[in-house]
Order: sequence, then C-alpha cells, then structure tokens
Amino acid sequence: MYDPQLAGQQVHDFNPGITQNGVFWTTVVSSSDVQVDLGAGRATLQVDDIAQKDYFDFENAMLGNGATPRQGRVSFRVEWTATGPPNVVDDPAQRFRGTVRAATAQMEWSGRSGDFEFQSTALADSVSDAAQLGSARNGSYY
Repeated sequence: MYDPQLAGQQVHDFNPGITQNGVFWTTVVSSSDVQVDLGAGRATLQVDDIAQKDYFDFENAMLGNGATPRQGRVSFRVEWTATGPPNVVDDPAQRFRGTVRAATAQMEWSGRSGDFEFQSTALADSVSDAAQLGSARNGSYY
C-alpha cells in the first residue's frame, strides 16, 4: 500500500514472510479456494480473511531490520479468462513444458491491520496488463 499524500511512500506490506528454507510470498490455501476449468478458459482464486503480517514496507519485509510486523488479515478474489489460442511451450534443456493461453485477470482485495482498513476498486473495474492461463510441468515432472 502506497500513500499518495506521502509522495508515494509505502506504508503497508502484507505478506506471509520468508520461511526458513528461503521461500517467500507464498501461502498455502485450501483446494476449495481455487477453481480451474482450462477447457472453458476460466480460473478463480478466492481467499477470505487469511492471516498475513504487515511489514509496513518492502525493505522491512525482506531484511527484517525495521518495525516489528503487525498481524493483519486480507481477502482477495482473482479471476482469469483466456482470450487467445493455446500456445505449447516445450524446452527439454530446461525440463519445462506447458500449454498456456493469453488471458485477462481481474482482482479485488481488502485488508486490515490495526485500526487501518483498505479496499480496492471493484473486481469489474480491475484491469491487467498481462496474464496467462494454462498448465505446466517442470523438473522431475517433465
């Protein structure tokens, strides 16, 4: 979250933190939070009221050398809709293959931390610059 009245200064950074093995910005969600129908070209991710720490800014989130994070809660919904034909990618050298389609993505988000509450614009008013929808395999699953 950035405050335009403070010259765009970041004032909130909600994320789950960094695990001991170095994984960051990743949260396990229930399989019921995700609906995917690749044949229809649609996918939805909806998470309601999940605990996330508010690190206040990116530097504190990455380095942990600032204010003690505050417990926060966030909810969000993301909808992807495929807009293009399937594009097959196969790279044996990198052990990666997938079928992806150009897509649009729309999102709405809300969060709270302490006495602060935030709400994005409505899902219908959201736009994306780039999105893809598809499936991929890599590594030992190649």
